[in-house]
Amino acid sequence: MIAASQELVTEHGIDACTVDEVARRSGVAKTTIYRHFRNADDLVMTAIAEMVEEIATPDHGSLRADVRAVVQGFRTVARHDSFRQVFAEMLVRSMHDEEFKRLYCAAQETRHAPLRRVLQRGIARGEVDPDIDVETAMYFVQGPFVAKRLIENEPLDDDEIEVFLDLVERALEPRRGERSQRYRASI
Repeated sequence: MIAASQELVTEHGIDACTVDEVARRSGVAKTTIYRHFRNADDLVMTAIAEMVEEIATPDHGSLRADVRAVVQGFRTVARHDSFRQVFAEMLVRSMHDEEFKRLYCAAQETRHAPLRRVLQRGIARGEVDPDIDVETAMYFVQGPFVAKRLIENEPLDDDEIEVFLDLVERALEPRRGERSQRYRASI
């Protein structure tokens, strides 16, 4: 039933993945599907989660190396053309459907965990300002990747990643003196 769900999602989009259609395609009874999943949205999110390779939390000893590894993981996840379409559909659906939004946010929380840990390790090693808001920093790190891959439908190439890593290091580095006080006053 997961394979049938994945086929439906990639071929026709998330709205095409209904319990009736998954049952028809997979030959599994609807009662069996409902035994494992609360509803079609739960089935869709499970199918998508199994399509996406989990990004491991790297620990290469430096912020730069760890962020590079996370970005490489993002590149691997988003390499398929169907990724952009499915991601866009999930965003739109989560804007109009509270239950789907809850499932989508839970899935995103799982995907954010490696980057959150990388930034927390950077703080512990003194590479990242300890006063920085980690959640905001995560969006800062993800932003260029999302813009290039999802909005422009272009991958970040290796040279762009190095420029991007330079910007990340400068933006997140520990602040000293007056600059640090201004930053703290702004949050």
